[in-house]
Amino acid sequence: MSQAYSETKRSKRLPQALASAVPGQPPQTEPAWAGNAAYSLPLVDAGAGRDALLAYFHNTWALTETLFSALVSEEAYYVRPYHKTRHPLIFYYVHPVSFYVNKLLVAGLISEPINKEFEALFETGVDEMSWDDLHEGEQEVWPSVAEAQIYRQQVYTMVCELIETHPAFDTPITMEDPGWALIMCFEHERIHLETSSVLIRELPLKYLRVPNQWPSFASHQTASAVRTSSAASGVAETRFVSPVKGLHYPDDNPMIAVAATEVQLGKPRHWPSYGWDNEYGSERRDVPAFQASERLISNGEFYEFVSCGAYLEEKYWSEAGWQWRRFRNTRWPTFWVQDGPVGSHQYRLRTLFEEIPMQWDWPAIVNFYEAKAYCSWLTEQQSANQRPYRLLLEKEHVAMRDAAQQQLVNWQPRGGDRQDDLLTLDPVMADSALSNRGHNLNLRFGSEGPVEADEPNEAGFRDVFGNVWQWCEDAFHPLQDFEIHPYYVDFSMPCFDGEHQMILGGSFISTGDEASVWARFHFRPHFFQHAGFRVVQGEALLPDTGKLRYESDVLLNQYLLFHYGSAMEQRDESISQSAGHPATPPFMETMASLVVSHASRPGSVLDLGCAVGRASFELARHFEDVVAVDYSDSFIAAAQHLQQHGQLDYERLESGRHTTTLQARVENPAGPDRLQFMQGDAGNLQGSSLSQPLSQPPNEAGRFDAVLMSNLLCRLPDPAACLAQFVGDASPLAEGGILVLASPNTWMEQYTPAEKFLDAPDSDGAVEVLASLLPGFELLHQQDLPFMIREHRRKYEYVVSHVTIWRRKL
Repeated sequence: MSQAYSETKRSKRLPQALASAVPGQPPQTEPAWAGNAAYSLPLVDAGAGRDALLAYFHNTWALTETLFSALVSEEAYYVRPYHKTRHPLIFYYVHPVSFYVNKLLVAGLISEPINKEFEALFETGVDEMSWDDLHEGEQEVWPSVAEAQIYRQQVYTMVCELIETHPAFDTPITMEDPGWALIMCFEHERIHLETSSVLIRELPLKYLRVPNQWPSFASHQTASAVRTSSAASGVAETRFVSPVKGLHYPDDNPMIAVAATEVQLGKPRHWPSYGWDNEYGSERRDVPAFQASERLISNGEFYEFVSCGAYLEEKYWSEAGWQWRRFRNTRWPTFWVQDGPVGSHQYRLRTLFEEIPMQWDWPAIVNFYEAKAYCSWLTEQQSANQRPYRLLLEKEHVAMRDAAQQQLVNWQPRGGDRQDDLLTLDPVMADSALSNRGHNLNLRFGSEGPVEADEPNEAGFRDVFGNVWQWCEDAFHPLQDFEIHPYYVDFSMPCFDGEHQMILGGSFISTGDEASVWARFHFRPHFFQHAGFRVVQGEALLPDTGKLRYESDVLLNQYLLFHYGSAMEQRDESISQSAGHPATPPFMETMASLVVSHASRPGSVLDLGCAVGRASFELARHFEDVVAVDYSDSFIAAAQHLQQHGQLDYERLESGRHTTTLQARVENPAGPDRLQFMQGDAGNLQGSSLSQPLSQPPNEAGRFDAVLMSNLLCRLPDPAACLAQFVGDASPLAEGGILVLASPNTWMEQYTPAEKFLDAPDSDGAVEVLASLLPGFELLHQQDLPFMIREHRRKYEYVVSHVTIWRRKL
């Protein structure tokens, strides 16, 4: 150890609150807390001095001991989780302690290990690659509980003496100082306080008891006259065959609109609390207008999804989500406990340490896959003129916060005064903020609670922070100017892999930095945390991975190049010079010009199957209203991004793993008042808001003056049914309006059943087929229009599309 530490080393007794760390006592002995209730201190100010650091360390350690006092036997420490993707709890009892030693060595605050074998064995946890990445065996490698407690006592004594005597703590700590490593250890232990609580929630009840001093959740009980009090937990014991909306959970969960805005992300480097590397950086993000549910989705709301059988329907799940559901054979959320025959849909609720009657007004704790499946189902239940439901984006979570909290990125210390009033806007930085705001955060309560208990914030949202984490659409990612901290080089970087989903807002057991407004955490999508979700309607996402089998980054990049790449960007110059390159007209611009030249008036146009939107932008330069629709979320998201920003980077494949970054650009793109991109089904226009344009132009019933369908028909499951929508009195196309069709007639059973092909031996036959399906239309024009789609620098697809233009007769 360091000289400063070694010279002052002396014996130290554990305080009363940490008595269970003394070897030889039974595992279920818990610390003694003042007031007989465990609590979490506010997040420590890194510049507050030795006393504050020591108190925060005592508090952190005692919380861990209290949590683990729930285990009633040594056997409980060695039971593997049912999913076998995590270590037994003995690992998580010791791992945070070995972390202190290893990181203090890295920072140079100590010079010798305490127990090399333990510090190697307990150094690294498990981040399984997938839900079936099981970890078998390993039971015999772990030490006894008594050995673990001896080691914990040794580390506890070392840390206390370090804080009291080491000169590193003579002055305020910044992230450049060795003392930063110590605060990092505090926050690391608090992360495992929460993740270990989830593993405990997954243990069989025979291994558990409720710690006597665990924070109560009795005050969460809602004031329903039909409920009676339970002596054990303060929750209702009355059983119901099924919950009643408005009685057992809130009747309505209104969507609250948030205006378009700009937010800034990134924790100021001089903010006086510890932060993980991914929290720092500075990044501005545009937030298009969106609406989000006032409250988190409750157990009662999720019950509607489960009880109707939709939870078991593949169509609502992503491919990966459905594989997970089938592998686990899940039929309801993991912490719901069946309480009746299969199919009766009667459930109890598993909390950390016990089973209680189902609390229908508490948030549904689910994984990312389940949350996404619920959004898909909910979309189907709502009126067809609404945008699809999805989860939050990180930038939207920031936009939902109180205005003052959004300005914390601009915080500056006022000279030597570190008690700036703005610090209290981070609810975990001060007791007063916790009590005044009432967030279920920082162990204010011992469980999640009713979704309507938190007071609404300025925008009207409840539980923006606390209760349970909120799953986000964002994959975990760094902010601009992200930097790895040398004391923990692999905290964030390995998880910037596109395989970890972000969670925001914290939960009831989130403490310290986890409960901060700056927290950015992440888990694999199959993983369970104290996490739920709220639903959002807003901009489409780029991309919505796993939703459609033909959607991929490769295809998206190909279409961006096809729509926006210049002739030079489309070809390879060196190969063209030696082998030549076929010349083709710009397909999307040509299609748009055909619409413009044949339409009787520049009123409204529907671009059906718009892909990434090049023709739509061109049409918006000539028509008053353009509605652009595609079935692919990722294509629509790309088009919306171009509409908002005028540019979008993409990758052109050269060969194998080699790509070139290019940029799609749209000069002066039309705004949403003139051009609207939306995800939709070309075969079901009457079931959506797409059957009329944005405004009501002075033609019959606001119908479209032109409809464009570029290379769409042979990718539809029922192309004839699609065309039938434009025939008859209910047609969204005005009389005298034009229908512009382009199709390469590449009929494939991958997309269309053979019996629904609109195929013919030649072009004349193809026209006859179309004419038979379009009674009341006359053919105005037909032509062959070639185009090329590049796969890579040596492979192109040369296609000749058959263009026909039809006018609906007056």
